[in-house]
Amino acid sequence: MPSGCQHTDRADIPGNISPSARPHVQRSYDRPFPDLNVTESLVIAFIVALGLLLQGAPGRGAAAGGVVTGQIQTQDGKPASAVRVAAIPAPPPNVRPQDGIQYYVAPPPVRVTQTDDQGRYRLANIPPGRYLIAAGLVGLATYYPGQIDALLASVVTVAADAPATVDVKLVTPLGGRVSGRVTPPPTPGAGEIAVLSGVTLAEVSEVPVGADGQFAFGRVPPGRYLVSLFPTPPGFGSLTVDVGSTDVAALSITRPPVHTVSGRVVTSSGPIPNGLLALVTDKSYVPITINPDGTFTARAQSAQHRFDFGGMPSGYSLSSVRVGDRDVSNGLTVANADISDVVVTVTAPRELPRIRGTIAGLAKPGTVEMRGPIVGMLKTALKADGSFEFAAATPGLYYLRVPEAPELGTTHVVVGWDGANVQLKVK
Repeated sequence: MPSGCQHTDRADIPGNISPSARPHVQRSYDRPFPDLNVTESLVIAFIVALGLLLQGAPGRGAAAGGVVTGQIQTQDGKPASAVRVAAIPAPPPNVRPQDGIQYYVAPPPVRVTQTDDQGRYRLANIPPGRYLIAAGLVGLATYYPGQIDALLASVVTVAADAPATVDVKLVTPLGGRVSGRVTPPPTPGAGEIAVLSGVTLAEVSEVPVGADGQFAFGRVPPGRYLVSLFPTPPGFGSLTVDVGSTDVAALSITRPPVHTVSGRVVTSSGPIPNGLLALVTDKSYVPITINPDGTFTARAQSAQHRFDFGGMPSGYSLSSVRVGDRDVSNGLTVANADISDVVVTVTAPRELPRIRGTIAGLAKPGTVEMRGPIVGMLKTALKADGSFEFAAATPGLYYLRVPEAPELGTTHVVVGWDGANVQLKVK
């Protein structure tokens, strides 16, 4: 029986799944696996996005947990260095995972580390409970005591006062180390990570990109993988890596140079609706954040881009994009310089409804703020008689508040095509 457990919570351990950065995932339109069908390619994208959202260690400050230590060996009994080891919560005793996902969905690891030159590892501060110990990347891993199928693995019980020793002999062949460098290196504090994913993997592996641009995943089973960066640099998709028995140590990721694209969004009537504004090419997607005043600034690589404004409410449409007197609706060329004064015009539905109302009993100047999922915020000053009006508003749900009258709290206002009339009184 096993006798102990451990995990390292450090993000600087190669092969560790770091909880530090929850990256902003950008869409990539290239096909790094040209021999795969669309469904398989989508599987990769799904694994990357889901893994980045779910994986990571529990928060700091948790109660002291148990420790698991041991040694990982290759198929021929030699120490297996630079191998990822993870502690994965096991299903409850009365649950049969083979019955389907309605009974059990395998959670992400709670602790991850990497073996040293002697194949030894230590997983520390594991919350007490039942775990599966997996050596290698999940999907191609060997589970204690020596199973490929997680359903046949033995459960290791971790207790705070009883360290466990779990030795695993790999069933699958061990490939080479995967490492490389990003040029130029990330800016300090960027929290950039390199991500390894593949069709045969059930998770992704994250490692931090160092201040010098270097990253290292450790050893992985032979196969074909993708190496990506998050946050994704504009113009960079993924590298395809074929891993055999030898190390892949010369991966080079060159960050494309980028330039600033700035401007503003205007509407034909009413407020700017919420939506997803982006610069798009066949191989990249650069999201753009619109400020409350409609201005925006983005960084994009040299390429022919087009503006895309998706997710707007029904009746809204992107009508034109101009730079000065030039119409660039069909494409904006970002060359070797910044571009400013871009005007993105959105056409709103005709005859948007009005919102009228009165805030009675407020003995001082005030402001009405209305927020909602349709628009960011509408804001106007109260008149001397306490009345207010928004001449054009997008139909939908709003949350009204008067900062100068906190006792009013928040009022839900549903605006239809016939408008809305709000009557409130400060007591």
